[in-house]
Amino acid sequence: MTNNQARDIIINQINNKKSQTFLIEGSYKVGQMALAKSIIQNFNKFNSNNNPNDIIWIKKDIEKSSIGLSEIEVIKHNINKTPLSSPYTFFIIEEADFLTKEAQNALLKIIEEPSKYSIIFLLGTYHQLLPTIYSRCLTVYLDIVELSDISLGHYDLQLEIQENSNLLDNIEQIWEIYLNILKADEIEIFNYTQKLQEYPIDLVLFVLESIHFVITLAYTDKTSYTNIKLSKSLNQDLNNIINKITPNWNYRALSSLQDIKKTILFSNRKNILALEEFLLSNHPFI
Repeated sequence: MTNNQARDIIINQINNKKSQTFLIEGSYKVGQMALAKSIIQNFNKFNSNNNPNDIIWIKKDIEKSSIGLSEIEVIKHNINKTPLSSPYTFFIIEEADFLTKEAQNALLKIIEEPSKYSIIFLLGTYHQLLPTIYSRCLTVYLDIVELSDISLGHYDLQLEIQENSNLLDNIEQIWEIYLNILKADEIEIFNYTQKLQEYPIDLVLFVLESIHFVITLAYTDKTSYTNIKLSKSLNQDLNNIINKITPNWNYRALSSLQDIKKTILFSNRKNILALEEFLLSNHPFI
C-alpha cells in the first residue's frame, strides 16, 4: 500500500483505540522511517514543545549484528511513564528484524500488556520476526514510489541521499564495481569483492539487487527502464551488459541473491566469503 494509505489506517487505529503496536514492513528503506515520523508528527502537530522523552528511538548499533535485551530494557523502563507533553509515548524500533529471539520474547511481554499511553512501531524488511510478534501487531506493507532515480522508489533512501551527497557517491561507486565484476575474470572478482567491503553490507546488497531489478525492467518494462535516471557512464555500462546476457541468467542471479541475503545479514558467516560465493556462482562470463 502507499505511504498515505498506511498512515490513514494507523492513525485511525490509534484514534479509535484499536491497536497500539504496528509493524511497518517494506523493502530496504522504502519509507518505513518517513511513515513513522509522519504519524508521530500528526499527533504532535499542535504542540511546539515536544519532550524528547515522549519519542524513543531504538536502532541496531553499527558495531553490532543484532538488537538485544538491553535495548528492550529501555522500552520496559519507560513504557508505564505518562507522556510529558504529547498524547502518547512513541517507541520506534528501527531494523526490527535484527532483534534477537530473547529480545523479541521480552518485547512480546510488553506488547501483551502495553500502557494506555504507549504506541510501538516496529520497522522491518526481512521477515525475521517471530510469528507471535506478527500475530500481535497490525501490519502494513509499503510499496515503492515512482521509479525515477538511483534510489528506485525507496523514499527513505531518497531523503537520505538529499541530505548526504556522499551516500549518492557510494551508491554509484557500488553500481560501478558490480558492473565491472560482471565483465571481470575470476582473479579480478576477488579484488573487486575486497572493494565492496568498504561499504555497509546492507547497502551493497540493495545495490546488487537493484541492478538485477533494473535489468529485469529492461526486458519486461522498457518505459520504466528508460525513465530511471542514471549517470551517463553507468547507463552505458548497464546497456552494454544487458545486450550480452540472457534474461534467464538474470532471473537466476536475482533468485540466488535473495537466498544469500539472509545468510549474510542473519548468520555468523563472513560477509566476504558469502559475497565471493554469490559473485563467482553467478558470473555471466561476458
